[in-house]
Amino acid sequence: MNENIRVHRKYNILRRLVFVDGIARSGKSLLGPIIASLENVEIERLEACYEYVAVLDYHKKIDRDAAISLIQQLSDEFLYNSLLSRNTNFRWQDHSSVFKNPQWFRYIRRLFHKEGPETLEKINQRNPIFQNMVHDQMAYVDFFFEAFPEGFQMIEIIRDPIYLIDAWVRRRLASRFGTDPLEFSICVKTGDSVVPHYAIGWEKEYLKMSDFDRTIHMLHNLHFKNRKKYESLNSASKEKLYVLKFEDFVTNDTFQELDSIASFLNTKTTKSSYRTIKKQGCPRVLSQDKYNRLYNEIKSQCSPESNKMLQELISDYEIEWK
Repeated sequence: MNENIRVHRKYNILRRLVFVDGIARSGKSLLGPIIASLENVEIERLEACYEYVAVLDYHKKIDRDAAISLIQQLSDEFLYNSLLSRNTNFRWQDHSSVFKNPQWFRYIRRLFHKEGPETLEKINQRNPIFQNMVHDQMAYVDFFFEAFPEGFQMIEIIRDPIYLIDAWVRRRLASRFGTDPLEFSICVKTGDSVVPHYAIGWEKEYLKMSDFDRTIHMLHNLHFKNRKKYESLNSASKEKLYVLKFEDFVTNDTFQELDSIASFLNTKTTKSSYRTIKKQGCPRVLSQDKYNRLYNEIKSQCSPESNKMLQELISDYEIEWK
Protein backbone atom coordinates (compact mmCIF):
# COMPACT_ATOMS: atom_id res chain seq x y z
CA MET A 1 0.00 0.00 0.00
CA ASN A 2 1.30 3.43 -0.97
CA GLU A 3 0.77 5.57 2.14
CA ASN A 4 1.66 8.71 0.21
CA ILE A 5 -1.50 8.49 -1.88
CA ARG A 6 -4.39 10.55 -0.56
CA VAL A 7 -7.73 9.77 -2.17
CA HIS A 8 -9.69 12.91 -2.98
CA ARG A 9 -12.75 13.91 -4.99
CA LYS A 10 -12.49 17.55 -6.08
CA TYR A 11 -15.91 18.16 -7.66
CA ASN A 12 -19.26 17.02 -6.30
CA ILE A 13 -22.64 16.80 -7.99
CA LEU A 14 -24.66 16.19 -4.84
CA ARG A 15 -24.90 19.23 -2.60
CA ARG A 16 -27.89 18.40 -0.38
CA LEU A 17 -28.27 15.12 1.49
CA VAL A 18 -30.78 14.20 4.19
CA PHE A 19 -30.65 10.99 6.20
CA VAL A 20 -33.73 9.51 7.82
CA ASP A 21 -31.99 7.71 10.65
CA GLY A 22 -32.90 5.66 13.68
CA ILE A 23 -32.57 2.27 15.29
CA ALA A 24 -34.01 -0.53 13.17
CA ARG A 25 -37.82 -0.69 13.40
CA SER A 26 -38.13 2.87 14.68
CA GLY A 27 -40.54 3.98 11.93
CA LYS A 28 -38.25 5.26 9.19
CA SER A 29 -40.18 3.51 6.42
CA LEU A 30 -43.32 5.40 7.45
CA LEU A 31 -41.55 8.75 7.31
CA GLY A 32 -39.67 8.27 4.01
CA PRO A 33 -42.62 8.67 1.59
CA ILE A 34 -43.91 11.61 3.66
CA ILE A 35 -40.57 13.40 3.38
CA ALA A 36 -40.59 12.63 -0.36
CA SER A 37 -43.83 14.63 -0.67
CA LEU A 38 -41.93 17.81 0.18
CA GLU A 39 -40.88 20.12 -2.62
CA ASN A 40 -37.58 19.18 -4.29
CA VAL A 41 -36.98 16.08 -2.16
CA GLU A 42 -36.06 12.88 -3.99
CA ILE A 43 -37.64 9.49 -3.41
CA GLU A 44 -36.41 7.61 -0.36
CA ARG A 45 -33.39 5.40 -1.07
CA LEU A 46 -31.84 2.65 1.04
CA GLU A 47 -28.19 2.76 0.04
CA ALA A 48 -26.59 0.74 2.84
CA CYS A 49 -23.05 1.69 1.82
CA TYR A 50 -23.38 4.87 3.90
CA GLU A 51 -23.72 2.98 7.15
CA TYR A 52 -21.25 0.24 6.19
CA VAL A 53 -18.50 2.73 5.41
CA ALA A 54 -19.20 4.82 8.52
CA VAL A 55 -18.97 1.75 10.78
CA LEU A 56 -15.75 0.60 9.13
CA ASP A 57 -14.31 4.10 9.48
CA TYR A 58 -15.29 4.26 13.16
CA HIS A 59 -13.45 1.00 13.85
CA LYS A 60 -10.47 2.15 11.73
CA LYS A 61 -10.89 -0.63 9.17
CA ILE A 62 -10.66 1.85 6.28
CA ASP A 63 -8.61 5.02 5.80
CA ARG A 64 -10.59 8.20 6.45
CA ASP A 65 -9.66 9.89 3.15
CA ALA A 66 -10.66 6.78 1.18
CA ALA A 67 -13.92 6.44 3.11
CA ILE A 68 -14.94 10.05 2.54
CA SER A 69 -13.98 10.08 -1.13
CA LEU A 70 -15.85 6.81 -1.69
CA ILE A 71 -19.02 8.10 -0.05
CA GLN A 72 -18.86 11.37 -1.97
CA GLN A 73 -18.41 9.61 -5.28
CA LEU A 74 -21.18 7.08 -4.64
CA SER A 75 -23.50 9.91 -3.57
CA ASP A 76 -22.89 11.72 -6.84
CA GLU A 77 -23.66 8.54 -8.76
CA PHE A 78 -26.82 7.90 -6.73
CA LEU A 79 -28.17 11.39 -7.41
CA TYR A 80 -27.22 11.37 -11.09
CA ASN A 81 -28.83 7.96 -11.60
CA SER A 82 -31.93 9.03 -9.68
CA LEU A 83 -32.45 11.87 -12.17
CA LEU A 84 -32.54 9.17 -14.88
CA SER A 85 -34.57 6.62 -12.88
CA ARG A 86 -31.58 4.34 -13.19
CA ASN A 87 -31.20 1.79 -10.35
CA THR A 88 -34.52 3.05 -9.02
CA ASN A 89 -36.91 0.75 -7.16
CA PHE A 90 -39.98 -0.17 -9.22
CA ARG A 91 -40.96 -3.17 -7.06
CA TRP A 92 -44.65 -2.64 -6.34
CA GLN A 93 -44.73 -3.86 -2.73
CA ASP A 94 -41.52 -2.26 -1.38
CA HIS A 95 -42.06 0.79 0.81
CA SER A 96 -39.23 2.52 -1.10
CA SER A 97 -40.87 1.81 -4.46
CA VAL A 98 -41.65 4.71 -6.79
CA PHE A 99 -45.26 3.54 -6.62
CA LYS A 100 -45.33 4.29 -2.88
CA ASN A 101 -43.96 7.74 -3.68
CA PRO A 102 -46.34 10.69 -4.08
CA GLN A 103 -44.36 11.84 -7.14
CA TRP A 104 -44.21 8.39 -8.79
CA PHE A 105 -44.98 9.73 -12.28
CA ARG A 106 -41.80 11.84 -12.11
CA TYR A 107 -39.71 8.67 -12.12
CA ILE A 108 -41.62 7.20 -15.05
CA ARG A 109 -40.86 10.33 -17.09
CA ARG A 110 -37.21 10.20 -16.16
CA LEU A 111 -36.84 6.82 -17.84
CA PHE A 112 -36.90 8.72 -21.14
CA HIS A 113 -34.57 11.61 -20.24
CA LYS A 114 -31.24 12.03 -21.97
CA GLU A 115 -28.17 11.39 -19.87
CA GLY A 116 -25.00 13.47 -19.79
CA PRO A 117 -24.68 17.27 -19.56
CA GLU A 118 -28.46 17.79 -19.73
CA THR A 119 -28.98 15.79 -16.56
CA LEU A 120 -26.13 17.57 -14.83
CA GLU A 121 -27.68 20.91 -15.76
CA LYS A 122 -31.00 19.85 -14.23
CA ILE A 123 -29.21 18.95 -11.01
CA ASN A 124 -27.44 22.32 -10.96
CA GLN A 125 -30.71 24.18 -11.57
CA ARG A 126 -32.85 22.28 -9.05
CA ASN A 127 -30.27 21.40 -6.41
CA PRO A 128 -32.46 18.46 -5.29
CA ILE A 129 -32.40 17.00 -1.80
CA PHE A 130 -31.25 13.38 -1.93
CA GLN A 131 -33.01 11.34 0.75
CA ASN A 132 -31.59 8.13 2.17
CA MET A 133 -32.69 5.84 4.99
CA VAL A 134 -29.93 4.61 7.30
CA HIS A 135 -29.71 2.71 10.57
CA ASP A 136 -27.93 3.73 13.78
CA GLN A 137 -25.81 6.50 12.27
CA MET A 138 -26.15 9.15 14.97
CA ALA A 139 -23.07 7.73 16.70
CA TYR A 140 -21.05 8.25 13.50
CA VAL A 141 -22.50 11.59 12.46
CA ASP A 142 -19.12 13.36 12.64
CA PHE A 143 -18.01 11.31 9.65
CA PHE A 144 -20.86 12.69 7.56
CA PHE A 145 -20.31 16.25 8.76
CA GLU A 146 -16.77 15.93 7.38
CA ALA A 147 -17.81 14.22 4.16
CA PHE A 148 -20.60 16.76 3.46
CA PRO A 149 -19.63 19.95 5.31
CA GLU A 150 -22.26 22.15 3.67
CA GLY A 151 -25.39 20.23 2.66
CA PHE A 152 -25.81 17.38 5.14
CA GLN A 153 -28.83 17.09 7.46
CA MET A 154 -30.32 14.23 9.42
CA ILE A 155 -33.74 13.43 10.83
CA GLU A 156 -33.32 11.16 13.84
CA ILE A 157 -36.34 9.06 14.80
CA ILE A 158 -36.57 7.63 18.30
CA ARG A 159 -39.28 5.20 19.34
CA ASP A 160 -40.65 3.83 22.58
CA PRO A 161 -38.34 0.93 23.58
CA ILE A 162 -41.27 -1.43 24.21
CA TYR A 163 -42.27 -1.26 20.54
CA LEU A 164 -38.63 -1.57 19.43
CA ILE A 165 -37.99 -4.65 21.55
CA ASP A 166 -41.20 -6.28 20.37
CA ALA A 167 -40.34 -5.62 16.72
CA TRP A 168 -36.78 -6.97 17.08
CA VAL A 169 -38.01 -10.10 18.85
CA ARG A 170 -40.76 -10.76 16.30
CA ARG A 171 -38.22 -10.46 13.47
CA ARG A 172 -35.80 -12.69 15.39
CA LEU A 173 -32.96 -10.26 14.76
CA ALA A 174 -30.83 -11.39 17.71
CA SER A 175 -30.67 -14.94 16.36
CA ARG A 176 -30.25 -13.90 12.71
CA PHE A 177 -27.16 -11.70 13.06
CA GLY A 178 -24.26 -13.62 11.54
CA THR A 179 -26.34 -16.71 10.72
CA ASP A 180 -28.97 -15.57 8.22
CA PRO A 181 -27.50 -14.69 4.80
CA LEU A 182 -30.42 -12.30 4.27
CA GLU A 183 -29.51 -10.21 7.35
CA PHE A 184 -26.99 -7.66 6.12
CA SER A 185 -25.57 -6.06 9.27
CA ILE A 186 -21.79 -5.91 9.69
CA CYS A 187 -20.56 -8.69 11.98
CA VAL A 188 -17.20 -9.47 13.58
CA LYS A 189 -15.51 -12.78 14.23
CA THR A 190 -15.02 -13.95 17.80
CA GLY A 191 -13.49 -17.43 18.11
CA ASP A 192 -15.54 -19.75 15.93
CA SER A 193 -18.59 -17.50 16.12
CA VAL A 194 -19.64 -14.13 14.78
CA VAL A 195 -21.57 -11.34 16.50
CA PRO A 196 -23.08 -8.10 15.17
CA HIS A 197 -20.89 -5.03 15.44
CA TYR A 198 -23.39 -3.79 18.04
CA ALA A 199 -21.83 -6.34 20.44
CA ILE A 200 -18.19 -5.27 20.02
CA GLY A 201 -16.63 -5.17 23.48
CA TRP A 202 -19.01 -7.69 25.05
CA GLU A 203 -18.87 -10.54 22.53
CA LYS A 204 -18.59 -13.38 25.07
CA GLU A 205 -21.54 -12.12 27.09
CA TYR A 206 -23.59 -11.75 23.91
CA LEU A 207 -23.04 -15.38 22.93
CA LYS A 208 -24.28 -16.62 26.31
CA MET A 209 -27.49 -14.56 26.35
CA SER A 210 -31.03 -15.41 25.33
CA ASP A 211 -32.45 -13.56 22.33
CA PHE A 212 -34.54 -11.37 24.63
CA ASP A 213 -31.53 -10.33 26.70
CA ARG A 214 -29.39 -9.79 23.60
CA THR A 215 -32.06 -7.54 22.15
CA ILE A 216 -32.41 -5.38 25.26
CA HIS A 217 -28.64 -5.08 25.71
CA MET A 218 -28.12 -4.06 22.07
CA LEU A 219 -30.94 -1.52 22.10
CA HIS A 220 -29.73 -0.10 25.40
CA ASN A 221 -26.20 0.33 24.03
CA LEU A 222 -27.43 1.83 20.76
CA HIS A 223 -29.81 4.28 22.40
CA PHE A 224 -27.35 5.66 24.93
CA LYS A 225 -24.48 5.71 22.45
CA ASN A 226 -26.64 7.81 20.13
CA ARG A 227 -27.79 10.15 22.91
CA LYS A 228 -24.25 10.60 24.21
CA LYS A 229 -23.04 11.55 20.72
CA TYR A 230 -25.89 14.01 20.23
CA GLU A 231 -25.28 15.69 23.57
CA SER A 232 -21.56 16.04 22.77
CA LEU A 233 -22.22 18.07 19.61
CA ASN A 234 -21.93 21.83 19.45
CA SER A 235 -24.93 23.99 18.65
CA ALA A 236 -23.94 24.42 14.97
CA SER A 237 -23.90 20.65 14.48
CA LYS A 238 -27.19 20.17 16.34
CA GLU A 239 -28.82 22.64 13.95
CA LYS A 240 -28.24 20.10 11.19
CA LEU A 241 -30.17 17.45 13.13
CA TYR A 242 -33.91 17.08 13.72
CA VAL A 243 -34.93 14.70 16.52
CA LEU A 244 -38.42 13.24 16.17
CA LYS A 245 -40.36 10.93 18.47
CA PHE A 246 -42.27 8.39 16.40
CA GLU A 247 -45.20 8.20 18.80
CA ASP A 248 -45.62 11.98 18.83
CA PHE A 249 -45.43 12.16 15.04
CA VAL A 250 -48.13 9.55 14.39
CA THR A 251 -50.56 10.52 17.16
CA ASN A 252 -50.44 14.33 17.17
CA ASP A 253 -50.86 16.87 14.36
CA THR A 254 -48.73 15.08 11.77
CA PHE A 255 -49.15 17.80 9.17
CA GLN A 256 -47.96 20.48 11.58
CA GLU A 257 -44.92 18.35 12.42
CA LEU A 258 -44.23 17.94 8.70
CA ASP A 259 -44.32 21.73 8.33
CA SER A 260 -41.56 21.91 10.93
CA ILE A 261 -39.52 19.29 9.08
CA ALA A 262 -40.02 21.18 5.81
CA SER A 263 -38.73 24.36 7.47
CA PHE A 264 -35.74 22.42 8.81
CA LEU A 265 -34.96 21.25 5.25
CA ASN A 266 -35.56 24.74 3.84
CA THR A 267 -38.37 23.51 1.61
CA LYS A 268 -42.16 23.32 1.88
CA THR A 269 -45.08 20.92 1.79
CA THR A 270 -46.92 20.24 -1.47
CA LYS A 271 -50.45 19.30 -2.51
CA SER A 272 -49.56 15.64 -2.13
CA SER A 273 -48.24 15.96 1.44
CA TYR A 274 -51.62 15.74 3.19
CA ARG A 275 -52.66 12.80 1.00
CA THR A 276 -49.39 10.98 1.73
CA ILE A 277 -49.80 11.50 5.48
CA LYS A 278 -53.27 9.95 5.31
CA LYS A 279 -51.98 7.07 3.18
CA GLN A 280 -49.39 6.33 5.85
CA GLY A 281 -52.17 6.08 8.44
CA CYS A 282 -51.50 9.29 10.32
CA PRO A 283 -52.63 10.54 12.71
CA ARG A 284 -53.57 7.35 14.58
CA VAL A 285 -54.46 6.12 18.05
CA LEU A 286 -52.02 3.79 19.78
CA SER A 287 -53.57 1.18 22.03
CA GLN A 288 -52.58 1.47 25.68
CA ASP A 289 -53.84 -2.07 26.30
CA LYS A 290 -51.49 -3.41 23.64
CA TYR A 291 -48.61 -1.47 25.12
CA ASN A 292 -49.28 -2.83 28.59
CA ARG A 293 -49.48 -6.38 27.25
CA LEU A 294 -46.16 -6.05 25.41
CA TYR A 295 -44.49 -4.53 28.45
CA ASN A 296 -45.58 -7.41 30.69
CA GLU A 297 -44.52 -10.02 28.13
CA ILE A 298 -41.06 -8.47 27.74
CA LYS A 299 -40.53 -7.99 31.46
CA SER A 300 -41.46 -11.62 32.17
CA GLN A 301 -38.87 -13.00 29.75
CA CYS A 302 -35.75 -10.98 30.50
CA SER A 303 -33.08 -11.35 33.18
CA PRO A 304 -32.86 -8.97 36.18
CA GLU A 305 -29.95 -7.14 34.53
CA SER A 306 -31.92 -6.75 31.30
CA ASN A 307 -34.96 -5.61 33.23
CA LYS A 308 -32.86 -2.85 34.79
CA MET A 309 -31.73 -1.78 31.32
CA LEU A 310 -35.34 -1.89 30.14
CA GLN A 311 -36.41 0.51 32.89
CA GLU A 312 -33.51 2.84 32.01
CA LEU A 313 -34.62 2.85 28.37
CA ILE A 314 -38.23 3.59 29.26
CA SER A 315 -37.24 6.42 31.62
CA ASP A 316 -34.78 7.98 29.18
CA TYR A 317 -37.28 7.87 26.32
CA GLU A 318 -39.34 10.50 28.14
CA ILE A 319 -36.40 12.92 28.36
CA GLU A 320 -36.07 15.36 25.46
CA TRP A 321 -32.88 15.47 23.40
CA LYS A 322 -31.34 18.92 23.88
